[in-house]
Amino acid sequence: MKPFKNAYDAIKKLLESIKRSFRGEPKPTNTVQVVDDNKEEEPVSFEEIPQEMEPAPVPEETKQEKPKKKEIDAEKKAREQAEAKAKKAREDDAAARKKAAKDRAETEKRVAAQMAREQAEAQKKYEEEVRKRAERAAKREAEEKKAEQRAARRQMEDTTGKTVTDPVTGETVPLGTLPAEATYLKKYEKLSTTGDDVIVAINSIVKHSDMPKNIVVLGRNGFGTVKVGEDFARSFYSMGLVKSEKIAKIKARQLNKIGLEKLKDLKGGCLIIENAGLVTPAKLVEVIKNSSPEENDYVVILTGEIDSLAGFFEDNSEIVDYFIYLIDIHKIRERGMVTLAKGYVKERGYTADKPVYDKFKAALSSMEVGNIDRFIEMIDAAIAKCDSREKVDGNEKKEIHTEDCN
Repeated sequence: MKPFKNAYDAIKKLLESIKRSFRGEPKPTNTVQVVDDNKEEEPVSFEEIPQEMEPAPVPEETKQEKPKKKEIDAEKKAREQAEAKAKKAREDDAAARKKAAKDRAETEKRVAAQMAREQAEAQKKYEEEVRKRAERAAKREAEEKKAEQRAARRQMEDTTGKTVTDPVTGETVPLGTLPAEATYLKKYEKLSTTGDDVIVAINSIVKHSDMPKNIVVLGRNGFGTVKVGEDFARSFYSMGLVKSEKIAKIKARQLNKIGLEKLKDLKGGCLIIENAGLVTPAKLVEVIKNSSPEENDYVVILTGEIDSLAGFFEDNSEIVDYFIYLIDIHKIRERGMVTLAKGYVKERGYTADKPVYDKFKAALSSMEVGNIDRFIEMIDAAIAKCDSREKVDGNEKKEIHTEDCN
């Protein structure tokens, strides 16, 4: 064998030995003999390699490392899965929050839009209702104005064509109308029967100024008629029928107890006697003499219950001639009282709508029918509340509201 061949085989054997070492196999016992090229070739002997060799024993540490590596790999895989799951959960949660925020924003936007629409509709309905109320109020006011104008025309027609008997002369004369100066009596002008009595009395007094101007105001039991007497007294002064604006009011029983010297300051004015049917005949005769133009020159106005005064005059015929003018109040009913209220409110310089007069009308149920004093007192209270309210509001419209009637 050539030397090169021997070297090649030796290297091959060495490489196989190294491979076995990596595989954990025992090293072969073969021996390689290197010969000198100069020497004569000698045969190389090899120990025979067994056909089957037992694997080298695996160290205990290597046996334990394999399951440990599996555990580490399993833990790593589990950790990676957990992290992936947590990441997905976070991503899902973020997406859910984003979607919820978007849904909430859309809901809020939708609710706000709905509220805006509802508010716009409510405002529109309110404005429409205000407009309708204004139209109804204007229509009602126009109708009331037309009704008043029709009533005034009818009154004018009735008064121009109607005739009455003059209380002084007994002559038939046109009814006529109240003088413009009789401001305080205007509210009675449209009342059935009562209005005629007032017109007749004033026109006759103006026509027969030399006759006694004394007035008798007749009402039912429980009527309050003093206010009517006051309106006559004020109208007498505004018309120049009396010289003084002084008005004295006294109850019959009180008058019976006093001396007439206490009336000396009343000269030229008017004396109103309440419940006049209770005054003693002697005292009334004394009053008539005291009120004559030669004495204190004042007008006597008797107010009271019709039956009581009728009986009084029947029993004292000597004083009948001093009381020519009779004003019948007892026939005023609910409708007439509302008419009276409208006239009084206008007289005082105020305005009121129909609901206010409905309030006044409802209040009549708690009063004696035809009690003018209580009725006027109630209206005065409403006017006072109106003044207080408007003073606080800083205006002076003189417009009575329904709340003023409570």
